[in-house]
Amino acid sequence: MKKIFGFLIKFFAFIVVLSIVFSGAAYCGYLYITPSSVISLKGNPSIRYSVNSFNRVIKVETDESNIEISNMVEDLYLNNKNISEAVQRTLEEISAGGYVSQYNNSGFTLSISNSDEKKANDLMEKLKKDVQIYLEGKSEVENVKIETAVNVTQKSTE
Repeated sequence: MKKIFGFLIKFFAFIVVLSIVFSGAAYCGYLYITPSSVISLKGNPSIRYSVNSFNRVIKVETDESNIEISNMVEDLYLNNKNISEAVQRTLEEISAGGYVSQYNNSGFTLSISNSDEKKANDLMEKLKKDVQIYLEGKSEVENVKIETAVNVTQKSTE
């Protein structure tokens, strides 16, 4: 009887540990595939990045009217990249195509939408700093201005 009781305790403990591990992995997977922020690079072209809780790009959308830019962004393979790296790679390609130099003396806008104001502000500061560092080394875009905007969205209660 003692052997059976000991076996049952070990078996149920194993099941509980396995359930906790599986639940944790499922939750992390959910966080990875669920967008928590939307970052927009507005101008010509306009590009939207859906970003997860780990600041990884999970979806990139472009203005449908410009097929050339859509194809260029698609060829960059930005999914699963850090958002700072994704924006820098996008600016690099846009700059090579001559699009960024259009913004000399006019600027472009980076905006972020997120339900958590603190996270949105922190992400925007980091992103703004990274983009400014990138632009400082580029002579063809030295006069480009960066404007930023943070939009706090309401979580749906449905």
